Amino acid sequence: MAPLPSNSTAVVYLDYSVDGENHTLQMRRNETASNDDVMAVMDAFLLAISTQIDQITIIGARARDAGGSVTYPLTWPGDPTYGSGTGFHYQSANYADFVGRSIGGRRARVAVFGWKVQADVTNEDYRLTATENASVAAALAVLEAGSGTPVAIDGDPVNWQQYANLGVNAYWRNHIR
Repeated sequence: MAPLPSNSTAVVYLDYSVDGENHTLQMRRNETASNDDVMAVMDAFLLAISTQIDQITIIGARARDAGGSVTYPLTWPGDPTYGSGTGFHYQSANYADFVGRSIGGRRARVAVFGWKVQADVTNEDYRLTATENASVAAALAVLEAGSGTPVAIDGDPVNWQQYANLGVNAYWRNHIR
C-alpha cells in the first residue's frame, strides 16, 4: 500500500510535559469532526487513563488542517494536569500505545508518555488488555465512541485492538542518556 501524505487529514496536537520531558499527543479527524470534538476526545482519553500515568502538565493545543503545512494555536478546554505523582526522569520514556486499523487497512495509533507500569505483570508481555485493566478498557471506549475522530491517515474510522502496548521509547531513552 502506497504511503499517504502526512497532511491527508486534519490533526490536533496536544503538547504536554511529563517527568521532565515534553511530548505531543496527536489525533486525526475527518471533515465531520471539529477541533473541539477532537479536544473533547483527548480530554476524555486522558481522564480514562489518569490512574495509570504520572502527572502530565498541558503546555498547549494546536491544529493543522487537511492539506496544510502549518499549525495554529487552540485554546485547551480540559484540565491543566492529568495523572498523579512525579516519576523519575527516565520514566518519561515509558509509554502506552493504543493501535488499530482503518477499514481501508491503514494503521492508526494514539500514544501517551509517562505510563507508570512498564510491563503487564500478569502476562509479562508488555501488553495490557481491556479485560486486564479498567483504564485501558475505559480509554478504548473513548476512542471507539468518537465520531469522526480519531481516524486513520486515510480519514476512515479505526477498528481498535482491545489492548495497549507498553514500552520504553528508544528515541527518548537515548535522549535521556
